[in-house]
Order: sequence, then structure tokens, then C-alpha cells
Amino acid sequence: MWFLLFIVACGGPAKEVSSDGLAGLEAFSSGMWEQRALTIRSGLTEAVTMAEAGEKKEAREFISAVYTGSFEPELEKAIRLHLGARVALEIELAFGQLLKSIGNRRTRSESAESLSEKINQAAGILESKAASLRRE
Repeated sequence: MWFLLFIVACGGPAKEVSSDGLAGLEAFSSGMWEQRALTIRSGLTEAVTMAEAGEKKEAREFISAVYTGSFEPELEKAIRLHLGARVALEIELAFGQLLKSIGNRRTRSESAESLSEKINQAAGILESKAASLRRE
């Protein structure tokens, strides 16, 4: 149920892209990376809330849905293209750390906040560069 709501909130499933993973995707528009970061942060907050309510399995599934539905299709590609593979890898590892710590009430909020901060920073840099998913 949560996954369907999240997909609707994100504007539907990801669009198919060509073999290079970049063709056919949109050019930069003001606020687009910050909006994607906001969507991801909202999903992470919801997952932490679910875990605090004892729904740990559902929280992990929701985090995976946030990763595959919101981060991976466009934001990760833009980060790799404009900020480098290392930055994208650090964020991917932070997603993994959050999945690992979701069962630990002492560390799950800290992991979610750390991941949110990394995503915010990357989105801010992409905004400042007016980064698009098209090679320029």
C-alpha cells in the first residue's frame, strides 16, 4: 500500500531510458533536484516512522522502494554524471547503512538524518550547477 502511495507521490513509475541511461531524460529546471531530494527525505521519514511503530520489515521494503523509485532513476544518474561515482557510492552506502540500522532504535534516526544530509548536499550542488541529465 505504502509503495503505491509513494509511486503516485513521485509522479508514477520511472520512464524507460535508452541504453546509455541518459538519453530522453529532462533538461535542468529550477528546483528539480531539490524537489527530488524532498521526495526522498519524505520517504525516509515515513520509513523511520514505520520502524518506530514496529513495522520494521515494511520500513525496509519502503526504503528499498525509495531507493529504486526515487533515487536510482534520475538523481543517482545526475550525481554520477556531475559529482562523480564516489559521491553516488557514498549515498548508496548510506542507503545500505539505513537498511541495516532500521531495527536499532538508537541508530536508525541518525542513519536517516545522515542520508538525508548527503542527498540535500548533492541536490544543492546539482541545483547550483544547473545540472541536467544530458551530456553537455
